[in-house]
Amino acid sequence: MNKIVGCGLASGLIAGLVTFAYTRWQIAPLVEQAVGFEEARSHAEQTLTGEHAHEHEVFTRVVQENVGAGTGIVAYGLIVGALFAVAFWMLTAFLARRRIAADPRWVSMTLAAAGFVAVTLVPFMVLPANPPGVGHEDSAGARTAGYLAALVASVLLAAVATVVAARLIPRIGRWSSVMLAGWGYVLAVCLLTAALPRFDEVPTPLVDTAGAVVFPGFPAALLADFRADSLIAAALMWAVLGTAFSMLLHRTSDRKVAYADR
Repeated sequence: MNKIVGCGLASGLIAGLVTFAYTRWQIAPLVEQAVGFEEARSHAEQTLTGEHAHEHEVFTRVVQENVGAGTGIVAYGLIVGALFAVAFWMLTAFLARRRIAADPRWVSMTLAAAGFVAVTLVPFMVLPANPPGVGHEDSAGARTAGYLAALVASVLLAAVATVVAARLIPRIGRWSSVMLAGWGYVLAVCLLTAALPRFDEVPTPLVDTAGAVVFPGFPAALLADFRADSLIAAALMWAVLGTAFSMLLHRTSDRKVAYADR
């Protein structure tokens, strides 16, 4: 178990560093544009209403983009890596009890793909990522609660689908059981998505009392690019995590066998 957790932590560190590099290169410029829009819109609103407010950043933008984002993403990678290792250990133990033979590397990559779908993709479908300037402060609590509900429900449904598939394999075969459990998961996720509340809080054009547009709405292309790149970054983390974990685990096992042969 310690070996598996060690591989998970190392894989999570690698995945976090790779994801931070992609985020810094691809997403940070989009955040800069979104912050610029937010500041310009705030200035336009103040000019329209006659109110003026002065805000000062506690940390500079450079510190936030590098130290803050880097620390957060790497820490997240370590946590996900540790949880991934525990899930891998539980899944392999479950498969062994069911006498289902599976290559650990195949299990690792499959678990990473399932993790991306259950932990990232499904909650993203319910509440997609938003850049600065999108979303109201008053609904932050409701959005967080909705996201956590989608996350927990998706993970539980994925676990149930895995158990159902494993138990159906002796009866209807591996392919049929996986397809049946998979489609059951998709149906349950669709019902979950329809049941949870939706939040449409993209800023619309700002108009004056005469109805004339004094400031445009949030750029649709910027919002689409931010969400697409956020999803790509998450997919990259899971792909690197699964690949690194399978390679490290295989290498550790080879070393153990080589040492035993001496």
